[in-house]
Amino acid sequence: MNKKLVSAIIALSLVGTLSAPVLAEPLNERIRNQQQQIDENKKALKNVQKKQEDIEVELEKLDSNIEALLRQVENTKKKILNTEKEIKVVEKDIEKAEEDIKEEQELFNKRVRAMYINGTGSYLDMLIESEGISDFISRVDSIKKIIELDKKIIAELNAKKQAIEKKKEALKNENNKLLALKADNEKKLADVNSKKSEQDKLLAELNKQERMYASKINESQRVINAAMAEINAIRDKAPEYKPSRGPSQISSNTIVAYASNFLGTPYQWGGNGPNNFDCSGFTRYVYAHFGVNIPRVASDQQNFGTSVSRENLQPGDLVFFGYPAHHVGIYVGNNAYMHAPRTGDVVKVSPLTRSDYSGARRVR
Repeated sequence: MNKKLVSAIIALSLVGTLSAPVLAEPLNERIRNQQQQIDENKKALKNVQKKQEDIEVELEKLDSNIEALLRQVENTKKKILNTEKEIKVVEKDIEKAEEDIKEEQELFNKRVRAMYINGTGSYLDMLIESEGISDFISRVDSIKKIIELDKKIIAELNAKKQAIEKKKEALKNENNKLLALKADNEKKLADVNSKKSEQDKLLAELNKQERMYASKINESQRVINAAMAEINAIRDKAPEYKPSRGPSQISSNTIVAYASNFLGTPYQWGGNGPNNFDCSGFTRYVYAHFGVNIPRVASDQQNFGTSVSRENLQPGDLVFFGYPAHHVGIYVGNNAYMHAPRTGDVVKVSPLTRSDYSGARRVR
């Protein structure tokens, strides 16, 4: 072999040997840096999602408080209205009692004016006009009876008036208490709404952070996608519901299939469907379709039906969060549930990964 060719091959081999570590090191470093950045983004995304979950739970609680306060304010308004009506009725009763007393007093004065006002003179006149002692005594006795009867009537009317006035006073006191309660509830409502507004701002900021970190589908989305695929499969296979079969014949598939018709329906406080729902209004509406009447609020639904362990959950079971429950949804399988979350959101499917999960009930 040519010595020059051999020398060239050896030289190239040496260059390759010496260059490899120099080229490989920066590449490995870049890979490590990229992996580290990915890990940091994943960690940041997880932290943001945990904060989102905490705030959404807090918003659900605030929505629940707002609904309760709105009901209290509305009930207090009705009580105030009824009390004011009663006060008006009592005032009319007082006016009538005063008229009756005045009328009876005038009648009393007309009957016994001479004897009641003029004193002894009227007795002399009566004695002169009487025909003997027996007639005189009879006249005096009759007048005394009339006077006593009139006094008794007037006393009874005055007592009735006083009783009515006491009732009016009691109604006014009750009305003042109701007005104070209404003002207190409205203040609480304003405070809760203010706190909710702050939480909404925090959630909006976290949503921005999530969009920044979430460059690929996360585990929660995978669960939701799987659950939606299962829901669609259930819709295709679910038998047509026939009311004549009765509540005992309802299947998991028919419940989930019917509930999925409302995906995307807006949340609204006190919403009973079908154009808007709150969390418990949604579950109640779905079950009412199958002839099952469950309570209206989540905390009452939490005590209805039969308790179900997490490992034995079936599609259609009610799942609860908090105790007493501040939120409720319908389990759809694949560790996911369908629910009406909060104001500004719609009926949707979410992964059943929340830390405030507090149990499930089967009501069919």
